[in-house]
Amino acid sequence: MGGRSGPSHFPDRLSPHVLFVFLDGVGLGPPHARNPMAAAWPGLEQLTCGQRWTCQTQPFFRPQHVFRHLDAALGVPGLPQSGTGQTALLTGFNAPRIAGRHYGPYAHSRTRAVLARYNIFRRLKARGFLVAFANAYPPVFFEQARQRDRWSVTTRCCREADVRLRTLDDLARGEAVAADLTGRRLREAGFPVTPIDEAEAARHLVALLRRYDFVLFEYFLTDQAGHRQDLNEARRVLSSLDRFFSELLNLLDPERHLLVVTSDHGNLEDLRVRTHTRNPVPLIARGRGAEVFRHACDLRDVTPAIVAALETAATPSFRPSPPRP
Repeated sequence: MGGRSGPSHFPDRLSPHVLFVFLDGVGLGPPHARNPMAAAWPGLEQLTCGQRWTCQTQPFFRPQHVFRHLDAALGVPGLPQSGTGQTALLTGFNAPRIAGRHYGPYAHSRTRAVLARYNIFRRLKARGFLVAFANAYPPVFFEQARQRDRWSVTTRCCREADVRLRTLDDLARGEAVAADLTGRRLREAGFPVTPIDEAEAARHLVALLRRYDFVLFEYFLTDQAGHRQDLNEARRVLSSLDRFFSELLNLLDPERHLLVVTSDHGNLEDLRVRTHTRNPVPLIARGRGAEVFRHACDLRDVTPAIVAALETAATPSFRPSPPRP
């Protein structure tokens, strides 16, 4: 599972290796005292050419580096939610429009057919690319998800595309990454995990990237900190992410790798409220193939651009013109 899906895989490996780091609940809001994103975070600022992550951060298109503001509301009233936002992000379809509203945290029943057929893992595997989901889960996650049939959007994508969900055994071998990067939360919860630092987590992700064309890693502590409205917790989360990205950018080769970073909705950038926000979310594409993201406008544009970045490099005559669902 998650391996070669047929003879269409490109043996010359001309395509970039794409690492998609999905940050839950990170928007671009006004700078103020309760916006922890407005502080100086050197690692994060490498992704935006020295700019802090606020609504004042200027979009840009440079060789192998694109930064855009993405609309997460998709023309639907109300506050964006994780279930429909992540479905839009990982399929290219307007999930809140299909559902009739913003919905979360799980996939809405009306969007599950779209998620099953068009999710990014399935689309890439159908084209012969090797794909992996990097997150490691403890046994209790699988027990509860099966009992309630409440899978997160990312894990539901994996199940629909026959992509293996990684366990603590994978984590121990360095073949997966904990949701908090370090594994400390798993250790505190009583699981037999040896914590690592953020730099080691970055090395484990890059090691996976050598074996797969596409790797997705999901980080949800940003959204959790936003809901708690705890400025100190938010700073700890951002400090951890900052260390992670500092090392990750040192490891990635922009001639061979494409890093994509984005979110599903705003939250962490405004600790004055417990809810999500309607602020735009950041999109960073850095490395080989980044130019295909230069016209991205909303969550629907991410998956088609990732597919295009991989496929155009492998087949130069290919010119994608995906429909806008």
